[in-house]
Amino acid sequence: MGKMIECAKVDPSSGCTHVVRGRDEEEVLKNAMEHAKEHGIREVTPELAAKVKAAIRDD
Repeated sequence: MGKMIECAKVDPSSGCTHVVRGRDEEEVLKNAMEHAKEHGIREVTPELAAKVKAAIRDD
């Protein structure tokens, strides 16, 4: 079983319906940071990283 995160769970105001998936938490985090670039996010703050980690769940 893999892991996933819904973009809207991290930032509901974005209206983004993208779902990031990966084999494990590390891969989901990496893929989520790549997706964040589409939202103009170039630097991942500790606060953002914590929000992303908190939203990861089993796929």
